[in-house]
Amino acid sequence: MTFPIRGVVEGYYGPPRSWVARERSVDFMADRGLNAYLYAPKNEPLHRARWREPYLPEEQARFAAFDARCRDGGVDFVFGLSPLGFCYDTDDDLACLLAKFDAVDAAGIRSFCLLTDDMSGRQAGERVTSRFDDLAQAHAWLVSSLHRHLRRRGHDRSLWFVPVEYCGSPTTPYLATLGELVPSDVPICWTGPQVCSPTISLEHTREVAAVLRRPVLYWDNHPVNDGDMRFDPHLGPLTGRDPRLPEAACGLLANLALESEASHVAVATVADYCADPSGYKPQRSWRRALVDVAGDPADAAAVAVLAELAWRSPLGGRREDDHRLTGVLARLQQAAGGGDADRRAALADARAEAVRLAEAVQRLVGLGNPWLRDDLRPWVTKLASWTAALTSAVDVLARALDDPNAPGLTASRRAATQHLAQARTSSYWVSNDLLDRLTRACLWQAAKLGA
Repeated sequence: MTFPIRGVVEGYYGPPRSWVARERSVDFMADRGLNAYLYAPKNEPLHRARWREPYLPEEQARFAAFDARCRDGGVDFVFGLSPLGFCYDTDDDLACLLAKFDAVDAAGIRSFCLLTDDMSGRQAGERVTSRFDDLAQAHAWLVSSLHRHLRRRGHDRSLWFVPVEYCGSPTTPYLATLGELVPSDVPICWTGPQVCSPTISLEHTREVAAVLRRPVLYWDNHPVNDGDMRFDPHLGPLTGRDPRLPEAACGLLANLALESEASHVAVATVADYCADPSGYKPQRSWRRALVDVAGDPADAAAVAVLAELAWRSPLGGRREDDHRLTGVLARLQQAAGGGDADRRAALADARAEAVRLAEAVQRLVGLGNPWLRDDLRPWVTKLASWTAALTSAVDVLARALDDPNAPGLTASRRAATQHLAQARTSSYWVSNDLLDRLTRACLWQAAKLGA
């Protein structure tokens, strides 16, 4: 059993994608059986902040061309609009909203989404007035009005809705009212127990579906990395999703990351999960996705090295203690109190890791996929700085083991420390403090040998 709706949403806060990047994503999706692309970029002004303004004819033509590209790949292009500050006390805003959707409909698009996420009534400037008892009734009226209007234009039109409450406990008056009043053929989006949910269970999904009186359409916030997450690449696979979700959910949409090409690694794993939830193996899918996106097994292996050092994600699943470098650090620290043979053996392990990382960096700066290379550049630069620091520190310790009073050793330690400082100038997240600690362990041992 799988989902009828399987796709992605461009729904993050940040620079909207280029049309070329969107087309690359659609082609990538089409090859993997994904069938929906929801257009909802928060920082595209005419989508949200200035939604009342019509798109230029050239922009309408671009939407039409993208819709055609989607159709060619078996992907449904869903046009989203987020009417920030919608006013309910006159009919003017409703007329403006319907006209905006009509113009897109005239371009040939048949699937639509109304979004009210991250815009509570007070925050968005919405005025509900005496026409409605509360915001839920106002939203239900707005969705129903748009639904009726689209159906008058043709029964092949479809509408989705993203509510202002979209995660957590579903047992709220707002959601209960939506379940009662929103037309039953309008899927309602939900992100799970949290905005970015580490796990989503069938039990939770059934609870949400019961309140909404329809199957859940999951807006899955992986691999999105906007806001405070913008320094994390989110290159890992989809994890923590119950294989039985299709029993109570009609679809799953992966919210894309800011880096369009790098997003494809996670998207490929989402496609595998959607195609066969019960048979999905995250690590197997991830290894295959890396090769698919990088285009070369050796390049994929280098990206894996980076991904395993930039593991931080709301999905969790990894800790610093899980990384192989943690074992290298522990052996180096233990050897500090041992003899020369122990120190040299631990140093050999550290040198091997420095070489492995240097080889990965060399591969990453020359990735054959230029889109992926550009997306990962900030994290590769950070990894290169850490690697230079570790390499220098390993060389310092090796020289100190041979001769603690070797000429120039103090200057070499100073140069390695400068590499550490350089790595710290970047906020992009790679290895937390693990490479810093390993580098410092080498330098401290070298300093003590010369004391």
